[in-house]
Amino acid sequence: MIDILNFNNFYLVGIKGVAMTSMAQLLTDADKKVTGSDVEEEFVTQEILDKLEIKIDSNFSTPLPKDTDCVIYTAAHQALENPQVKQAIDKKIPVISQAEAVALLFNQQEGIAVCGVGGKSTVSAMISWVLHDLKQDFSFSVGVGNIPGINKTGQWSPESKHFVIEADEYVIDPQAKFAAQPRFSFLKPQLTVCTNLKFDHPDVYKDFNHTKKTYNDFFRQIKSGGKLIVNMADLGHLNDISIPKLTFGEDPRATLSLRSYQSQLGQTTTKFSYQNQTYELKLQIPGKYNVINALATILALTQLEIDPKQAADSLSSFSSTKRRFEFIGEKNGVSYYDDYAHHPHEVKAAIAALCDWYPKQRKVIAFQSHTYSRTKELFDDFIDSFADASEVVMIDIFSSAREKADHSVSSDKLCEAIYQKYHLPAQNLKSIDRLAKYCQDHLNPGDVLITLGAGDIYQVHSLI
Repeated sequence: MIDILNFNNFYLVGIKGVAMTSMAQLLTDADKKVTGSDVEEEFVTQEILDKLEIKIDSNFSTPLPKDTDCVIYTAAHQALENPQVKQAIDKKIPVISQAEAVALLFNQQEGIAVCGVGGKSTVSAMISWVLHDLKQDFSFSVGVGNIPGINKTGQWSPESKHFVIEADEYVIDPQAKFAAQPRFSFLKPQLTVCTNLKFDHPDVYKDFNHTKKTYNDFFRQIKSGGKLIVNMADLGHLNDISIPKLTFGEDPRATLSLRSYQSQLGQTTTKFSYQNQTYELKLQIPGKYNVINALATILALTQLEIDPKQAADSLSSFSSTKRRFEFIGEKNGVSYYDDYAHHPHEVKAAIAALCDWYPKQRKVIAFQSHTYSRTKELFDDFIDSFADASEVVMIDIFSSAREKADHSVSSDKLCEAIYQKYHLPAQNLKSIDRLAKYCQDHLNPGDVLITLGAGDIYQVHSLI
């Protein structure tokens, strides 16, 4: 097995991505030299990369630095077909996927892996926040733009016991389609937390059964003596998993269960039970889905011998992460938020959370669907996810570099379908510039607008 710490000069192809930026922080913590390449566009990771002062080449044809002794790549930018990756292969420089590289560090410690279709970023950030707040020594890697308060998304502490990671079910090379290897398949956790099981990534997973098999295979990689924490609602999706299980959720039979839920602007107040005791939890973030995320977090932390009350108290100061129900600000009496939601169940949950905090206000949902394949496969679910909006505006589908345009599906067709079923005002504004003008011309004091999507729709906030 490769010891990644034997290399000294790393080149990260696609370094601006959230997982790669986290990787860059791990490597700099290990006193390694890091350079890389990416497109010129500014990403949500820019602040962290600027702080690291990493030299970034603005195209993929730049010759690799002469001292490069390891190249790390991702699924973005053609993966193994990327010109710089091929250049490294030709020069016999070791080439490793980001998923494998981070696993080489993760597997050296007692790993806590957080997976699931929705919630994995938030739960891994929540666990990291509590450990940070309690001044514990730990390593972590979370695929977000930033975690306010910690002010980084990756940390390597070689002497620490635990490593918290966001474990992604997407694949290391989408060109391989349904035969591709999942990113989390390299991880050997001591504790795995699964937030939920849903069908996603139809470009690489055939159907929900394919998704379930992939997750079940991952669960079997938990180390001897380890445990699986799973949403009580998903127990039926586990196929012959003999690993000890703990559960969380709204079901009173769960190991840690929700007892009450109240939400108003600025605070969510709940109670939960664990081992015949009831505890109070107050969050600064909205939505029952975030309460469920917090329950998964607290249950995971009990396995690290952290008291539930102590964990709940720490979570009261958690302010989410960049692009996860992030409050952007208020302008001309309009409140603006942004969220990464891009799967129908995430969109529905984000809108429900907005309704909790703003029950009487006009709620405008600005959505950019992410990938043609997801939009097409989950089209009907997307229609229903907007049912509680006051108004829906969209921009064109964000096409991933890993797919070709499919004009049989579009934001125009999705808007038309929403209007036909729910009689909601819904229109495709096409571009970020036109969305910004819409916000300036059509929003009134007291209105609330949230941008949703995994593409670049969040950039509209700088134009308003």
